[in-house]
Amino acid sequence: MIVSIASTQFVFLALGMLAMNVLLKAGGYAPNVAGTFPPLAITLAHQGLWLFCAPLAWVAFATMCLHFRNAVLNETTARATGVVVAAAIFVTFVYAGSLFF
Repeated sequence: MIVSIASTQFVFLALGMLAMNVLLKAGGYAPNVAGTFPPLAITLAHQGLWLFCAPLAWVAFATMCLHFRNAVLNETTARATGVVVAAAIFVTFVYAGSLFF
């Protein structure tokens, strides 16, 4: 289950970064051209590679949860936090993309 949730997070990040770059280029964005573009979209397009640390950190957390097996850190907690991280990534990129319209 850890692999499928982590893969979903990576896919959402990759497709979101691709979409942000496509939307910016289609809108005529260039670093030296003045224009009004959503700051969140520019930040996600330029600094989005750092976001790939979030799924890696979640995989480490989920692995830790599987090894501890106590009341708080268990497999259910790992799954729930993974789904929340994937949803947050998806919502962030959808919101940034909707700022163009």
